[in-house]
Amino acid sequence: MRCDRKGWRCRAESRPARVSGVLLMCIGVSVQVKLRDIYVVINDAASKVPMIITVIGTLVVLSSAFGKVALLNRSPNLIKLFIGILLVLLVLEITAGAAAYTYRHKLHQTLLSDTLKTLDKYNEEVQITKGVDSLQTEFQCCGAENYTDWLNTTFGSLSSSVPISCCRVPVENCITDLSKDTAGINQQGCVLKLNNWVEEHIAMLGGVGIFAGVAQLFGIPFCYLLLRTLKENYEHIE
Repeated sequence: MRCDRKGWRCRAESRPARVSGVLLMCIGVSVQVKLRDIYVVINDAASKVPMIITVIGTLVVLSSAFGKVALLNRSPNLIKLFIGILLVLLVLEITAGAAAYTYRHKLHQTLLSDTLKTLDKYNEEVQITKGVDSLQTEFQCCGAENYTDWLNTTFGSLSSSVPISCCRVPVENCITDLSKDTAGINQQGCVLKLNNWVEEHIAMLGGVGIFAGVAQLFGIPFCYLLLRTLKENYEHIE
């Protein structure tokens, strides 16, 4: 009976990890959906982050499922492998968390540099034009730091105007010519809004990551206790 109690306790500790894995997958997918049209505006490293989050979440869910099989079968070898997987995932989560925290401090400058470079290519490449329009429409912003950034681009310097995606909702009767009227144009730049949005999700990921890490930290010793119980039972039978 000792084995059953500890086995169920060990199994129970894997459930929070499974839940956190699903949450990571959901966050990763939602970020990819939200930013799918504007990856061209931000750098390649930032665009890969949601994919990494989704992969880690998937690995957590799969490892939890594997752990459940190992515990149900009470196989010492499978439980040892499960403990090893939990340790590897814990290291990956800590590494990813540290990288995200470090990247957070230089996020604003990176986004600003990439966005300014991209704005200058507006109306020259279809993909970039679509990406910039999606960014400005989705976040209700204009330019990098503010709408005047467009005056320093090829598009804005020729016409003294901004794209119609800079207009406030609704866009009817919006004047994009900066020399005439700016009342209907979003004044705030996209970098600050995008930066704030990313930081909010980093904080959310941090909470989920801590939840997953704590679950794994509790799961490892309980599984180890189960291993000892199984060993004692086998020795007693022998």
